[in-house]
Amino acid sequence: MRAPITKYLKLGRISSWPAFSLAFLVPFAVGAYEGTDWTSAILGFVVLILIASFSFALNFYSDRDTDRYHDGRQKDLNLTQQPMLTGEVTENECKAFCVVTLVLIVILAFLVSNLFALLALLACLLGGVLYSHPFIRLKAKPFFDIACMCIFCTLLFSAGYALARETMVGWQVFLFFSLLCAIVYIPSVVQDYEWDVRAGLRTSAVVFGKRNLTNTMWAVCLCMIPVTWLIISGPHAIVFKTCAALALVNSVVYTIISLRALNAPRHTMPLLDRFPHATMITSAVLALLCLGYAFSKVFVTSHLP
Repeated sequence: MRAPITKYLKLGRISSWPAFSLAFLVPFAVGAYEGTDWTSAILGFVVLILIASFSFALNFYSDRDTDRYHDGRQKDLNLTQQPMLTGEVTENECKAFCVVTLVLIVILAFLVSNLFALLALLACLLGGVLYSHPFIRLKAKPFFDIACMCIFCTLLFSAGYALARETMVGWQVFLFFSLLCAIVYIPSVVQDYEWDVRAGLRTSAVVFGKRNLTNTMWAVCLCMIPVTWLIISGPHAIVFKTCAALALVNSVVYTIISLRALNAPRHTMPLLDRFPHATMITSAVLALLCLGYAFSKVFVTSHLP
């Protein structure tokens, strides 16, 4: 029984769950208050992890043509060892996995709330079907690959906040997080340039060039400045304001590191490629800290005199 469970965990890319969970645990922790329904929140966390599993599995299925060209560890795992290439998971098993996870997402999401279900299903549509499905595959189309992933991650962010507050984040926060996702995602597209060229895919990096695409990160940083000011000067929680300011600074640093990586013999993702295990452990610790912070706001603060 252990082997089947292991192969499906690989298919769901469990190694990425810690970093993935931060997209919804950070906004949940920020928005949590004494009225937060912790039971619904836990159910929502399960749904969001299922969304990750669904999206990663469909992406593995779609990327069989590019992953076989990789020459070693990329990001959080060695893509040449992904279960669709090693034969651990067949095409039919992958399809069945995607169907089962999608059905569970639909059922469980509506048990949380209609708003959460809407955000969850839109995330499945953007980050799973439109991004990776072989018949659509926006990840292989210039501009749409980045836009699709940015909206997907922002939907996850909004879903995490909805679990805490049962409402949407403000448009300023929504826009800011979309821009932040572009900063994080562009180096990933650039890193896959060589393998996408071999597979004949027209991603943003292939069409616009690695350096040109990386330079657009400066434009994104500039766009983040006025949005950050709107958040800092607006009626938002102090935690949101602090996170926005820190994220802007980190985006500039990340852009500089990404540009320098272009000159290296082998392009690497900042931190993730060089220190994959440390990055995953750090992400897991941060996720637990977010949960602890949210727990204290929901249960401890509400019982203070």
